[in-house]
Amino acid sequence: MDKDYAARKWVTVDQVLTTQPCELIYAIAITNDSDPRDNKIYDGENTTGELIVNLQTKLNSNVEFNPPEPVKCHRGLYIDFGDNTEGVFVMWRNLPRKPK
Repeated sequence: MDKDYAARKWVTVDQVLTTQPCELIYAIAITNDSDPRDNKIYDGENTTGELIVNLQTKLNSNVEFNPPEPVKCHRGLYIDFGDNTEGVFVMWRNLPRKPK
């Protein structure tokens, strides 16, 4: 029996989370005590991909992205980490690659 596991990561720098098709399930940006910043999540391997969500943190508050259905990403998942953010917790599920 196949089991369906979600990948998860605590992100503290700009990085590629996966290079394969996936579904973005959940994300939350945790701010520190500084000015608000943007934390952008893209469908792709860098900031040239399609913007999925901009988690704009505010002073002393967290911003959550909890869509009712997973967001399908065709080219991977990249996070552009904002300054003055403690971290962003991201959950996603990798999808099978299409055969060539």
